[in-house]
Amino acid sequence: MKKHLIAVAVAAAVAAPAAMADTTLYGLAHVSIDAVKSDQAAGQDDSNVNVSSNSSRLGVKGTEKISSNLSAIYQFETLVNVSSNAGTSSGLFGEARNTFVGLTGGWGTALVGKHDTPMKLVGRKYDLFGDQIGDSRNLIGVGGAGWDLRPNNVVAYVTPAMAGIQATLAYVTDHDIAGNTPNYDNNKFDAYSLSATYTHKIFDLGAAYERHNIDAAGQNNESAYRLGAGVNFAGVRVNALYQKASDLGFTAGKDQSVWGAGASYTFGNNVVKAQYYKANDISGTTDTGANMFAVGYDYKLSKQTTLYAAYAKTDNDAATTAYNVSKAGHGDYMSVGVAGGNASAFSVGVMHKF
Repeated sequence: MKKHLIAVAVAAAVAAPAAMADTTLYGLAHVSIDAVKSDQAAGQDDSNVNVSSNSSRLGVKGTEKISSNLSAIYQFETLVNVSSNAGTSSGLFGEARNTFVGLTGGWGTALVGKHDTPMKLVGRKYDLFGDQIGDSRNLIGVGGAGWDLRPNNVVAYVTPAMAGIQATLAYVTDHDIAGNTPNYDNNKFDAYSLSATYTHKIFDLGAAYERHNIDAAGQNNESAYRLGAGVNFAGVRVNALYQKASDLGFTAGKDQSVWGAGASYTFGNNVVKAQYYKANDISGTTDTGANMFAVGYDYKLSKQTTLYAAYAKTDNDAATTAYNVSKAGHGDYMSVGVAGGNASAFSVGVMHKF
């Protein structure tokens, strides 16, 4: 059966009116075999070989044209447990991913639901190891509530692209980040995130700002900004990212900066790539940062299927265990058990998009 017909059948099972729209079934199966190792107390280490499902997903999305300048859009997307994952529910389906309904036209796009923040989207654009070991979120996503969120209760607007420039604004009416239970009273637990991007034929730029608010005595917000840049030439892609966070964990004066860079070279169906990230000390402390590097090789069997191998290692500074090599975006990992400990992994995987 053709993919379009399958999508219509799935949409009809979810909600009969959806079958009237232009409906698409899509997804990603991403599975890897990982050899993971991390330092533990008394100078020992834990090591294990795991089969991981890495942000595998299944979704249905559609569009209904209402007029020449207005269309309704929707998307329902869920995590799929191709294999056991740390941090996901048992069974086939896990947590909801980007799921929303909205309107789009020449004036831009507006949506309501659950969605990645503009801040997160800027970070994802400049990561060469997304959902693999060595994912940049192992460093840039640490501290406070994190800066790569997919919250509920999102109202977002995306401008049309004008001369390569596009802006995205998102408001979270009530959040539960950092373990704070929303009380749905006067929007005391809200957040906002915004970004601006510029895309040229050979280079692109991105900037984002995000702030999380809570109803608490003392410091009641934390914020961060993120800057990214990329350039393409002769099969080479070079990325760079800088992030500065302030009042992490809603603690006044607890600031930290993280930076990273990476490069890839594509020749035929082959891609070789490398990436390095450095988290500096949290202000007022010493030895609370880390560094991480990753190297990898991708082989594109087709437009939809990629085989890869990668190695990554994270070194925590002497006073922290906070940073890992495979926790963010990846399926299985082992925590570092001793301050100043290291984590490393070798991974062989396959990704199939449909």
